[in-house]
Amino acid sequence: MNSVLVIGSKNSGKTSFINFLQSSLALPPKKRAARGPDDVLDTPPATARANRNFTHHYLETEIDGERVGLTLWDSQGLEKNVVDLQLREISAFIESKFDDTFNEEMKVVRAPGVQDTHIHLVFLIIDPSRLDTNIQAAQQMMTNGSSTGNRSRTSRFVGGLDEDFDVQVLRTLQGKTTVVPVISKADTITTAHMAFLKKTVSDSLKMAGLDPLEALHLDEDAEDDTSEDFDKLDELEEDQEVARSSGEVNDSDSPGTPHTEDSDTVPNKQPTPGNLRLSQKRKSSSSIAQAAMAESSYLPLSILSPDSYSLQPNEGPVGRKFPWGFADPYDPEHCDFVKLKETCFGEWRADLREASRDIFYESWRTSRLNRHGVNANGGRVGKGARTPSGGIPAGILKNSRRGA
Repeated sequence: MNSVLVIGSKNSGKTSFINFLQSSLALPPKKRAARGPDDVLDTPPATARANRNFTHHYLETEIDGERVGLTLWDSQGLEKNVVDLQLREISAFIESKFDDTFNEEMKVVRAPGVQDTHIHLVFLIIDPSRLDTNIQAAQQMMTNGSSTGNRSRTSRFVGGLDEDFDVQVLRTLQGKTTVVPVISKADTITTAHMAFLKKTVSDSLKMAGLDPLEALHLDEDAEDDTSEDFDKLDELEEDQEVARSSGEVNDSDSPGTPHTEDSDTVPNKQPTPGNLRLSQKRKSSSSIAQAAMAESSYLPLSILSPDSYSLQPNEGPVGRKFPWGFADPYDPEHCDFVKLKETCFGEWRADLREASRDIFYESWRTSRLNRHGVNANGGRVGKGARTPSGGIPAGILKNSRRGA
């Protein structure tokens, strides 16, 4: 089972996004099992208390030919004036899932087939109008600061993100789960405007020193794959050019005409069309590689949620119809929903579960054991005892690598 939590400010489009996810990911009615979420989720009392302000929606979907149970969690809208308290509640909710796993591990006889209920992924929904407000406020503060000589107030914003809201949410949750920022309501702004907001958020994350996908190591994999692909391309092109130079391949010779060359009459070699093509290909390859590296950050993504009536059967295409056109959430030129669906629920699914278990849960478990004076091997530790590897004992790291 995979679990996803959706958070965001009020009126950012959280519930509409969840409704669309349910419709898009759910199996056809004839393939659905005759059971509900209450039959699947066995909630301990402590977890039930942590869940009181979160609403779950269970569905079964099919990913790469495998039937997968998916739980979508909706949450109350975040408000800046009480976001500190709300983040404590969200943190307690996420950690309650770790607590379920921990309690099961502590049993002498463990129940077979215990489900992993960790929150593997959090979607942080960001309203584009609020981003615009942040950007304008930050620019105004920069202008006022430069005119008055006082720039300290600009620290409230990191690029287009509010340091006391967006950045605080990301920093609070980054050690507990993977958070994917998503800009909603793509149908309310122009394509150029969305591109500007996406770049602003991406730059703001770098300025804040945040990498939401760090635990998945996606940048390293993308860099390795890109390097290998272009190395192979260069080798193939070089082989072809050597063949042309040696006379094995000569595009200018007519069929059946033997190729002869008098060494006394050969002029100094000039750039041939083949060499020019090779140079152009290498430049093109370099540009593609740079573009691929630029795209390796992946975030943020953009979405648009269709009208609720269009999600009903036999109500025409899914999306939003306007007098001047149709906004299609499945069109990559309109938003990134297809990319979001393929990556978050497909390519990254195993990595998200592994990161939740081997990184976030193990870190939480180590912290809990240390608070109770117990090390990773079950022994007592003295007051103020320190552990290597940033507070994670070697035993924990060893078990983590084994996928314990």
